Amino acid sequence: MPEISVIVPVYKAEAYLHACIDSILSQTFSDFELILVDDGSPDGCGAICDDYAARDSRVRVIRQENQGQAAARNHALAIAKGDWVCFVDSDDAVHPQMLERLRQAAAESGAGMSMCRMLEAPEIPEDFSAPVEVSWELLSMEEAPLVALFDAGNYPGWVACAKLIRRELVQTHLFCPGRVYEDNEAVCHWIYGAKTVASIPYSLYFYRTNPGSTTQSRFSMKKLDYLWALEGIIRFYSSVGYQTLRERFGTLYAEEAAGDYHRVRHELNDPKAARKIEKAARRLGREIPFTKAQLETMFSAMHPKLVRLYWPLEGAARTLREDGVSGLMRKAGKHLRKGEHE
Repeated sequence: MPEISVIVPVYKAEAYLHACIDSILSQTFSDFELILVDDGSPDGCGAICDDYAARDSRVRVIRQENQGQAAARNHALAIAKGDWVCFVDSDDAVHPQMLERLRQAAAESGAGMSMCRMLEAPEIPEDFSAPVEVSWELLSMEEAPLVALFDAGNYPGWVACAKLIRRELVQTHLFCPGRVYEDNEAVCHWIYGAKTVASIPYSLYFYRTNPGSTTQSRFSMKKLDYLWALEGIIRFYSSVGYQTLRERFGTLYAEEAAGDYHRVRHELNDPKAARKIEKAARRLGREIPFTKAQLETMFSAMHPKLVRLYWPLEGAARTLREDGVSGLMRKAGKHLRKGEHE
């Protein structure tokens, strides 16, 4: 049985797939299987996958009708044989020592997960493959270290790639099919379950900043899945008592909701979708209250005139959170009528 299962969902990545697969098969650590999931790709990706499988016994190819990255990852997990799992996107690449260093860090630390940093660029730098020394830091996955990761802008902390994770841990919370950004919430559960994470201070994962990728293409309604992912993260951290992280992600949610509302309402001219964003924010706010600043961020974009006129009123944030825009307007009306009679 292979020690590690490397999982790569493949869809419309013909231009970069060779570089991705070659970087994996060139690893200094060789006891792994590579599972390529052809997610109904309409280009030549399927043939490329088959060619590698014919030449290297570590490569396994499975196929499915196009269902998205989450379903492809779940499909691979169902047949994976390794004790550890590593996810790689088909337009990215990895350092020759990535698996070796991630495995070594996990083994020496006893952690259920190890992770490295990401290098983000349009093309792989010439010095990306330079050898790296053994180095790792053991992070306790209590709230304070996670807050430090968030505040440092540590993007890999909440994505599935650039990590080595025990398969049994991954299977406690699978990916949600049909969603973009489906890994963000899942990673929260894995980190919490791992208790400790071995963090490597080197960029061993190359993240291609490709304008045509799933998460970097121009705005579409699928981008709203990020709000759904943030909802899940906020609920999870609230449930385990990580209030600082709940507030951090609450602020991120407010900023994203405000920006998405403006884009769908004014750029895409879709008032129905804009109302969905507002209703989702209100629903989440009733369940897990936003701060006054977070509410102001969201509703300044959604109802700028209303907020400008009535936000200074005492209790405006609480009224907006509990009763919505109509409640705030009723409160404002009563305030104005009271002023007329004084």
